[in-house]
Amino acid sequence: MKVHEAFIVPILSQSIEEWSNHKEEIISLMDLDDTGRNYYTDFYKFHQKNIKPKYSEKIFDLLNPTFNELDKFFTFPYNFKNMWAQKYMRGGSHELHNHGALGYSAVLYVQLDQTHLPTKFYSPYIDFWNGNLIEYIPDVKEGDIIFFPSALAHSSPVVKSDIERIIISFNINKESLYD
Repeated sequence: MKVHEAFIVPILSQSIEEWSNHKEEIISLMDLDDTGRNYYTDFYKFHQKNIKPKYSEKIFDLLNPTFNELDKFFTFPYNFKNMWAQKYMRGGSHELHNHGALGYSAVLYVQLDQTHLPTKFYSPYIDFWNGNLIEYIPDVKEGDIIFFPSALAHSSPVVKSDIERIIISFNINKESLYD
């Protein structure tokens, strides 16, 4: 009997070389606002206005080798849309959401210690035997970046320690012939 894997949801990851040499500088460039919900973000300053945050140049410089690898996966022109950071305190989380049908999204784990869980992804299909959601938590560490389809449902689990969990996220769109 032949098994056909009809649908695959590719999630890509890569480690940034010498991450620890850059972490503190990137954090120092962040200017995050308190949401009143156990996390801070600059999403409303930058994402919605499509303005680049101070740390974006440093991030793109660090990710240049990663983008060279990404070019092997995306065989078409693409561009980056929006960038924002989030810092989660004890009790902070981000509920189940997606970034819409944009292309791909990325999460860079700026600060992720052993007490934190990375992003949790949810299959677009339920378990065929019991009807439950299928969850996936990638094996990543601080200084890693993951790329995933932006329409894929995901969440940020609750922080259960006093150590902050910090991420930077952005979206990737396929360039249109008509732009």
